[in-house]
Amino acid sequence: MTAKTTTAAASLLLACGLARAGGGPVIDIPPAALPSEAFFAANPDATVNVSGGEVIFPDAGDGTAFTFNGATVNLNSTSACGFFTLDHFIEDMTLNVNAGGELVRCKVVGGTGITELNVSGGVAERGLWLQGTTVGTMSSGSIGVVGGGQAAMIVEDFASFEMSGGDIDTFVIFKDDTVFTQTGGTIDGPIHLEDRAVATISGGSSGNNGLMRDPDCVLNVTGGTVGDAFVADRGTINMSSGGMGDNSALLNGTGGTDPVMNMTGGALGGSFRAYDGTINISGGLVGDRFRCGRPTGDGSGVTCNLLVKSAALAGSPLSLSTTPTVITDRSGSFLSCILMDDSLVGFILNESSGTEDYFRSGAVLTIALGVEPCFADCDGNGVTNVDDIDCFVSGFLGGTLADADCDGSGTLNVDDIDCFVVGFLAGCP
Repeated sequence: MTAKTTTAAASLLLACGLARAGGGPVIDIPPAALPSEAFFAANPDATVNVSGGEVIFPDAGDGTAFTFNGATVNLNSTSACGFFTLDHFIEDMTLNVNAGGELVRCKVVGGTGITELNVSGGVAERGLWLQGTTVGTMSSGSIGVVGGGQAAMIVEDFASFEMSGGDIDTFVIFKDDTVFTQTGGTIDGPIHLEDRAVATISGGSSGNNGLMRDPDCVLNVTGGTVGDAFVADRGTINMSSGGMGDNSALLNGTGGTDPVMNMTGGALGGSFRAYDGTINISGGLVGDRFRCGRPTGDGSGVTCNLLVKSAALAGSPLSLSTTPTVITDRSGSFLSCILMDDSLVGFILNESSGTEDYFRSGAVLTIALGVEPCFADCDGNGVTNVDDIDCFVSGFLGGTLADADCDGSGTLNVDDIDCFVVGFLAGCP
């Protein structure tokens, strides 16, 4: 190829928006059009910028995947990417929905390569489906605008989704070993967890009527709010902060393994229904009209365990030990407790339902004296030895507050070292 021909070829590529940058070609649409799948196969790590009101329809031609071979696709202001049906899907790409961009009826599958979807503005509407090893994030914008009874988004098959902002206008489904993390933003509808899904809520909010219905599902509430009437049919809820709305429940309607709730902090709304399984309460606040045991039968099948610093029944202090004591009083006496986080909670021990709390005769209620954690026992095995020193040093160097913030200041410094040394030399009870 002559120098003149090379210059002409370069000019043509630039005019078509296909000049290489950062190891792959850059395609600007317009003026270019979306190349075929074969082009991406031959040109890995391309960058596609879509703007100016253009719409791209990636279609492999056979109803299967359009593989982008590591390309980054940016949907910019007034641009869109869409499909006529969800039979078509895309993979091996980073898809960025920026301010003003639009994603319509899209399935993103992490089956080949690395697939990411990042919603930082604009809108994803009429059905969004993340599958496989797809990693999704949302920091702004919106997801939704679907027909009645349809989910705004389905995340399944080991995919993950992290939401730090924006709005989802109806319910979402997480299933089949997916991981969901919410640190901000609003989900107007409920969250549904199925088939080993794990969700951690540390900020933001979700809507009413959420559901968890697999024994291997986990909901961690460390902040934010979960809407009214969340039902754990099965699975485990761990709550250390944040809030859960009124009329939520442990309620096994499908049989098999009962649900479990571990509450060390946060706040339960009114009319919480512990109908099946086990609820362990050692911290946090509990709303009024707490219900322990189904209103039918004798209410058996549920256990409520309270871990406290002190407690009184009908005004008389209870003599407690670390061995749980079963409370059988159902005469309407008031049980007041100081929990391990110094929260004050109280229950009216009615047997029958009404406008107050009730604990059915067959429901098991236990109360035990909690033991303050000993910080010098860093690895939590009940013995202080050199392993605890290693644990503390590792936590201090790694910035892990749970293992190294001995003085509880929220920061790690020399005071924590002094605190740990004093505690270690004193030993644990």
